[in-house]
Amino acid sequence: MKNRYRDDLTIILKGYAIGSSMSVPGVSGGTMAILLGIYDRLIGSISNFFKDIKSNILFLLKFCIGAGLGICSLSFIIKWMLENFPLPVSVFFIGAVAGGIPALYKKTKESPLRISSAIYFLLGFLIVIFIGFIPEGSVNIGSGSGFTHYLMLLITGIVIALALVLPGISTSHMLLVLGMYDDMLAAITEFDIVYIGLLGIATLIGVFLITKPIEWTLNTFPHQTYCMIIGFVIGSTTEIFQDKILPAIPASADAIWWAGFVLMSVAAFILGFIAIKSLSKFENN
Repeated sequence: MKNRYRDDLTIILKGYAIGSSMSVPGVSGGTMAILLGIYDRLIGSISNFFKDIKSNILFLLKFCIGAGLGICSLSFIIKWMLENFPLPVSVFFIGAVAGGIPALYKKTKESPLRISSAIYFLLGFLIVIFIGFIPEGSVNIGSGSGFTHYLMLLITGIVIALALVLPGISTSHMLLVLGMYDDMLAAITEFDIVYIGLLGIATLIGVFLITKPIEWTLNTFPHQTYCMIIGFVIGSTTEIFQDKILPAIPASADAIWWAGFVLMSVAAFILGFIAIKSLSKFENN
C-alpha cells in the first residue's frame, strides 16, 4: 500500500515538474520527462493505450493532474524568476540537464560505444541547434481567419505534439516560431474554449500518431536512439545559454561581478544537478 501511494505521489510530482517547465522557452517537457525517468512509461502508456485502458488512464490522469498543477502554478513563478533572476535560474536548469545525463548514458550501455554513437549524438545535437536558430514568428500561423485559420490550428497542434514528445525541443519555442505563443496565452487568459479545444484535440491526435513510431524506435534501436536523445538534451542547453545567460551579462561587468557570477553559477548548477539526480532515482518501472 505504501509503495502504491509513493508511486502515485512520484508520478504527480514528476508531472508537476514537467508541467512547470513547459512554459519556459528553451526548456523541453520531453527532456524533463527523460531526466526524471518517466519518459519510457509515458510513451508506452500512450502507444499501448488500448491494451490496458484502465491502468493507462489512471497513470495518465495522475500525470496530467501534476502537469496541470505545474502549468497553472509554478510555471508563472519560474517565468517571473527568469525575468528577474535569469542567471541563477538558467544555470540551475543547465545543472538539472547535467544531473540527468548519467541516467541517459546508462541506457546506451546495452551496446558498446563506437564511431556511429558519436554520429547519432551529433545528429541529435545539430537538429536542436538548427531549430533554436529558426526566427520567432517566421511562419506566422497565428494570422488569418475562417476555415484556413482553424486548419492551420490543427497543423499547429500536430507540431506541438512533436515538440511535446521529442526530448530537447521546447514547446514554447515552437509556438514562438509558429507565431502562436501570444495567441495561445491570449486564448488561455480569455477562456477561448473553441480555440483551445481545437488545438488540444489536434495535439492529442498528434501525440497518439507520434508515440507509436518513437516506442518502436526505442525498442528496436535503443543504443542509437538514446545517443541521439543525449544530443537532443545537451543541445537544448544552448538555447538557454544564448537567450537567457548571455543577454543578462552586463557590458560593464568587472572582476568582482565575474567572481560573484562564478560562485553563484557553481551553486545554482550543483542545486539543479542534485535536484534532478534525486528525483531521477525514483524510476517508474
